[in-house]
Amino acid sequence: MTPTASTPDPRDTRLGRLATPVYWYLVVAAGFLLAAAPGLVASALVAPVVSNVPLFALCAVPYGPAFSAALYALRDGTRGEEQNPWPRYWRGWRLNVIDVLWVWVPVLAIGALIGIGIAFGPAVGVASVFIVISWIVLLFVALWTVFAIIIASLFSFRARDIFRLSLYYMAGRPLATLGFASLLVLAVAVVFFASGWALALLASAFAGLALFTARPVTRDIRERFIAPDEADARAPESPDAPEAPED
Repeated sequence: MTPTASTPDPRDTRLGRLATPVYWYLVVAAGFLLAAAPGLVASALVAPVVSNVPLFALCAVPYGPAFSAALYALRDGTRGEEQNPWPRYWRGWRLNVIDVLWVWVPVLAIGALIGIGIAFGPAVGVASVFIVISWIVLLFVALWTVFAIIIASLFSFRARDIFRLSLYYMAGRPLATLGFASLLVLAVAVVFFASGWALALLASAFAGLALFTARPVTRDIRERFIAPDEADARAPESPDAPEAPED
């Protein structure tokens, strides 16, 4: 039986408005697990010892594009106008994978080197002050990475512009920086008290929190750096709209 014109849209009901974002987050979580599966499976086979830090960094390569696709899919996607989070997730992965890897792979390499230095520094006589500095640098790199991945996921900028904008907003939006630092602490706590798999299951929730925290940043980027008549290659599309070309 086909619905009549007077039949209310289930999405407009209170239950529908509650169920729609839950559905989106569950589907995006499934997309993340599938996109990150090579790294998740490989990391489970690596012994959790400090000497294997470079291997864990290599296993983490798929995580960046997978999280980027989650950011893309969840941007304005849970309001009910569209009911297809699965294709949107994979469109975001396809659009963002190259730009995000340009950010993510060097960061993993730097993080692995810093992590090895922190782990083995005391054993080889490195002064405590340099260990503290290494932790500060690691935190700085992690925060910069969050800004860079969000910008690369939602906008089409050149790599050097992503680098500059990330540094600019780290300093210019201290509340956003503090919010991202809190999310990093929460992620570390999930891994410490549960496991990396628990963090992977919560990836879509962390993506939603990151988008909420980044709203002042993304709003300012659109107002200051995106021309009103310029098509954004990262903008979500309607089901019937043609794909926007990348820059």
